[in-house]
Amino acid sequence: MTIFQGFRGRGLAAIALALSLAGCAGMGGLTEASPAEQKRAQVLARADARGAALVAGKLDEAYAFLSEGSKAVITKENFSRRMSIVPFTAYRIDAASCEGSTCKVQSKLTFNHRVMQGVTSPVTETWVIENGQPYFVFPTQ
Repeated sequence: MTIFQGFRGRGLAAIALALSLAGCAGMGGLTEASPAEQKRAQVLARADARGAALVAGKLDEAYAFLSEGSKAVITKENFSRRMSIVPFTAYRIDAASCEGSTCKVQSKLTFNHRVMQGVTSPVTETWVIENGQPYFVFPTQ
């Protein structure tokens, strides 16, 4: 075997590996240009998983759904402290829509307040597409 033949074999293997990885990255990876229904389906699944984590009190899991910008503004410790003040008892998604790299999720959170039990509050959540999937934008107010 010549040096060129050995290089060509490794080169073809490297090209095949690169194409394979590119194909995997494209599977399920959202972009701003992805079809709205594909973005909507993924944001619904992730919003539901985040809501389940909040209701279960798994705040580290819920924190993982935050966008990079949100994590730059609120630490995991501050997030946990703020979210544990009023524990959530239920989460329900009413609607979701996506346009460009932003999705809006209409949901209802139910929680027990020290004065009143079973308070349900409508919430409009903003989600952004980052690194191929939707992430929750934590409200700063």
